[in-house]
Amino acid sequence: MESDELRTILNEAGFSPYEADAYITLLETGPSSASELATASAVPRARIYDVLRSLEDEGYVTLYDRDTLTAHPVDPSDALSSLRSTVSRFENAINAIEDRYEAPDELGGEVSVVRRFRTVFDHARTVVSNAENHLQLAATDTQVERLRSALRAAYERGVRIHLSLFVPPEETPPASEELRGISHEVRRRTLPGPFLLLADRQQACYATRGRRTNEYGVLVDDYATAYAFHWYFLTRLREVYDVVHDARSAEAPFTFVEITDCVRGIELALDAGATIRGRVIGRSRADGRRLSLSGEFVAVEYTGTRDETPATLLELAAKATVVFEADDTRYTVGGPGAAIEDIAADRIVVEELSEATDIRPV
Repeated sequence: MESDELRTILNEAGFSPYEADAYITLLETGPSSASELATASAVPRARIYDVLRSLEDEGYVTLYDRDTLTAHPVDPSDALSSLRSTVSRFENAINAIEDRYEAPDELGGEVSVVRRFRTVFDHARTVVSNAENHLQLAATDTQVERLRSALRAAYERGVRIHLSLFVPPEETPPASEELRGISHEVRRRTLPGPFLLLADRQQACYATRGRRTNEYGVLVDDYATAYAFHWYFLTRLREVYDVVHDARSAEAPFTFVEITDCVRGIELALDAGATIRGRVIGRSRADGRRLSLSGEFVAVEYTGTRDETPATLLELAAKATVVFEADDTRYTVGGPGAAIEDIAADRIVVEELSEATDIRPV
């Protein structure tokens, strides 16, 4: 470190300019008389004695008054103990500031607001690793790469993954091979937007990206609140964009984790008289028990006018129900947060169709 830089740091640590200059000169020249220090440093002769006595009072030098006043630097391991203590206090203060900056501000319940994108993203990686059934992700290519290993692990354990990938209009989206094994459906989005991850319709990680002063995020572990983010994802980040990668089979079995996708997928086939058999996996709304039923899909119900075209997402916003018959009993089936149906389904699997039909939603 250059002397000028060291002098500046000592000034910031509480040394006066003359004290810093005299102390650095003494360290470089070794024991010296007051007059020698005044000559070698920028300290005026009229001030050198006061400066040295001040340094002695602060424990940095020892003075000997023989024929002339002589200064000896004190061993730094002893002399700098107070400075080290000051540095330690500053480090503790820095850590406390960082902790307070990263700590979420609790709003009540299971919703937290955080101040940094990194906090949201780190939490999102954990959420992906713990997901059991369904992930919805809106992200950039760079963000997807950072989550790739966690997404691949989720994919391999059977989690269904829907990805809304932001790729600017002037850029080329990743090839399908690059997306294989990390998502079942990828839609290319040309408009920028926030980072959003939803897991199992229960957890949400949302963050804006912009100037540091405008950066914030929301962490959710609550179905009712996550539901709003879920519909934001469906309408703003998924529905209006084209599919660029589809790992879903064009033949049975078809797996649905979205009740809206299931209704739109089987509606026209049922209207055409097809027989559709499969399974419903979820929980009974009556007693909360887990269940897996095998049977036949017999009808769909939703708010809106039935015609020869599939239901729109808007028509399914209020109500989307599948009627399912198993063991001579008819059940109404809704999504994970079903409020009026008999069964809240996590997954609906179409295993057999009387006529081979691709019922994947587009």
